[in-house]
Amino acid sequence: MNLPQLPQDKANHFVYGSLICLAALIAAPPLLALALAAAAGLGKEIYDRLSRSGEPSIPDAVATIAGATSVFLATLT
Repeated sequence: MNLPQLPQDKANHFVYGSLICLAALIAAPPLLALALAAAAGLGKEIYDRLSRSGEPSIPDAVATIAGATSVFLATLT
């Protein structure tokens, strides 16, 4: 069975979202840490759009938020 592979860029966004959320957890409660990581992911895509230095992508933002969400959910257990 061949499973679909996650593109490297999306995997990077997932990992960075997780790391941002983990770092935020040092000083913030879990829900705020999730919000900060989500804001960072969305902010990066907005920056790409406004600066024209990169290609903004909603799937990239979703992957970043998914990584942060995985860390947030782990704090609930």
